[in-house]
Amino acid sequence: MDPIVYVALGMALAAGIAGAASSFGVGIAGAAAAGAVAEDEKNFKNALILEGLPMTQSIYGLITLFLIALVSGILGGSFKFAAATQENIIKSAILLGAGLTVGLTGLSAIPQGIIASAGIGAVAKNPKTFTQGIIFAAMAETMAIFGLVGALILIVTGVGF
Repeated sequence: MDPIVYVALGMALAAGIAGAASSFGVGIAGAAAAGAVAEDEKNFKNALILEGLPMTQSIYGLITLFLIALVSGILGGSFKFAAATQENIIKSAILLGAGLTVGLTGLSAIPQGIIASAGIGAVAKNPKTFTQGIIFAAMAETMAIFGLVGALILIVTGVGF
């Protein structure tokens, strides 16, 4: 397979899967936020913060997309792995793996949205639970952070800058 296919797939999977998962997570939390704000407009600020938490996975996907585009030369306009040598195919496959890692761990945005939704409900009843709600939702975030760190390790050690 042509190396650019691996690179393009890595970019698409990182941003696509993580972005789609963030959309679901934000949507789940947004439904709870709308209900909490309907009950009392004072809930808006806390609900908005909790609703936004699942969006970070899409940011990790976008960062990974740009890093893959940068190290492969796509961003600079000169693709570094154009020749289908064994070395270029391996480096391109590593970039595919980096993108897939971030995309799959980005699926954590969906349970994070569910947790944030519960946090929004809790904060609407007792505003003192806001910090706990953020901590609970952040627990799901750690998987995405691990995925981003893993992708960075793959990119730096497997391909280099």
